[in-house]
Amino acid sequence: MMEHQPPQEKINPEELMAAYKQTGDINIRNQLVMHYGPTVKNTIISMRSLLPQNIQQDEFFNQGIITLMGCIDKFDPGRGASFSTFIYKHLRGTMLSYMRKQSWLPYRVRTARRSIVQGQAELSNQLMREPTDRELAEYLGMPEKELNRNLQEIATADMVSFEELIEGTGGGQEGLANIREDTVDRGMLQRELKQVLGEAIDQLSPKEKQVITLCYYENLNLREIGEVLNVSQQRISFIRSSALTKLNRIMSQYLHGKDEDEC
Repeated sequence: MMEHQPPQEKINPEELMAAYKQTGDINIRNQLVMHYGPTVKNTIISMRSLLPQNIQQDEFFNQGIITLMGCIDKFDPGRGASFSTFIYKHLRGTMLSYMRKQSWLPYRVRTARRSIVQGQAELSNQLMREPTDRELAEYLGMPEKELNRNLQEIATADMVSFEELIEGTGGGQEGLANIREDTVDRGMLQRELKQVLGEAIDQLSPKEKQVITLCYYENLNLREIGEVLNVSQQRISFIRSSALTKLNRIMSQYLHGKDEDEC
């Protein structure tokens, strides 16, 4: 007969945070890390369509735990914001910054983009239709697996740039996180940003809207979106790149206060 186990006492994170701020006790901080550890995992999962396949999720998780510990130390309960909101924003920033620091992002991705775009255009003209991934890979003289990896990295680079623009996490962009913080209510900025972003999405073509929805709201990667829409990964990559280029331009104009004619 099994012995009755007393129910474990639930952790009150707010009380733990207050106790840690008063005492600086490392054991209390460790309890907070254990409590908010699932938030790190959930953030990584929510960014699944954005994270590159060539970097193990364990690497992102380790970066996230380091960020979590730093946020516990920096968080000020007296400012009214919830820690869950505070940590989520910083975790996303960490993931984006970590991806930007990886060596695959800059030169190789730009070179691959030029080669693939040019090859796709030339082969489309020859075939009088859009080539399949296999046909394009053969035309470019690269394994299909390498083409798919390049397409994923190009799409990831585009999405990193867009995410950083919106969140102001790096790359020299001036996003919501940095502009007019001392002079304008941040809640109003958030609402205004969502409205501008919504209007920008409305300017996309129906296919671009569909791809962006499947990517951001359904959290699907290139291969999965291609299967849903029954088109090649290269086509999905180009559609998503086109959509993000348009959104980048519109949001950059908004965030930097430029009129369209000035750009």
